[in-house]
Amino acid sequence: MSDSTRPEAGVARRQLTVAGLTQGLLQPSTRFRWSQYRSLFLAAGLDARDLHARFSAYPPQARWQRPAWGLAALADARLRVARANRDADLAFLQRHLLSTLHTAERALKIPYVFDVDDAIFLGTRGESADAIARGARHIICGNAFLADHFQRFGPVTILPTAVDTDHFTARQAAPARPTLGWSGSSSGFPYLYAIEGALARVMQALPQVQLHIVADRPPAFRSLPTDRVQFTRWQPDIEVEVLKTFTVGLMPLEDSPWARGKCSFKMLTYMSCALPCVVSPVGMNREVLDLGACGLAAAGEQDWVEALQALLSDEALAWTMGQTGRRIVEQRFARRVVGAQLVELLRREA
Repeated sequence: MSDSTRPEAGVARRQLTVAGLTQGLLQPSTRFRWSQYRSLFLAAGLDARDLHARFSAYPPQARWQRPAWGLAALADARLRVARANRDADLAFLQRHLLSTLHTAERALKIPYVFDVDDAIFLGTRGESADAIARGARHIICGNAFLADHFQRFGPVTILPTAVDTDHFTARQAAPARPTLGWSGSSSGFPYLYAIEGALARVMQALPQVQLHIVADRPPAFRSLPTDRVQFTRWQPDIEVEVLKTFTVGLMPLEDSPWARGKCSFKMLTYMSCALPCVVSPVGMNREVLDLGACGLAAAGEQDWVEALQALLSDEALAWTMGQTGRRIVEQRFARRVVGAQLVELLRREA
């Protein structure tokens, strides 16, 4: 910071209260785009109030439960908005208060920033996200694809989904058994199933290789040898140590508008743990690959086979790519880096 932009000695910055209107305490978007900055907010003198949804912002799968959920979730959203209006100077609105619907956001009387980390403008009632964006003082987008859409509705800043590099630390040695790894929500299994043919070919050519899946439920592969597919149920207290058992991290995607809205967080967590990765060159994945030799791109089955075999057979290449990935995350995507940008944006927009 230059001398001209530093606060004058002895002049305290105004106390700013920001209400975090998020979709639920355990939602990934809440954890990684709001909650993980709590200590940085405190250090910067921001009074960050957590107003998490008591009921999930997403409807239950059972249709008969949805009317009761809708009434309870809407009442909760209205209550949280009322609290924000009463207690805060600015609201941080993470996606919709109720998925795909423009509801209690209309009652916000204080300025708000609208944080978007998925292509929520696509599909049913996608225009509701646009309506919320029009009312925002500022729109925070997780990547350039999202920013291209939302810039027509107001000022936009791109802030990637950051990785806590003090938590996702670099592994110190390669695992004893070569392991292809994937970690994420089971909603992403279709992307994984799309490369099952490539995985089968690699596992057939290299009998020592295993596949490790970390998710909320086991996958259902059709052709992979079951005795070489390991499943670990995701838990926050083991996620980092499990990642470090991978030799190569996988992030397949389809080339679709929804996938282009992804913020590459899976890829970035692999990189933070110093894992080389093989990813589909879609959306932000391609942008991250362009920052340095942190992994390999794979567009089709043969690409996946060749990329995986290259990293599994060349330990030096895999190690070098892993170290490069770690440096990229520390410089561009670390919590402290992105968090400092978020703090300044919130102060500016209040």
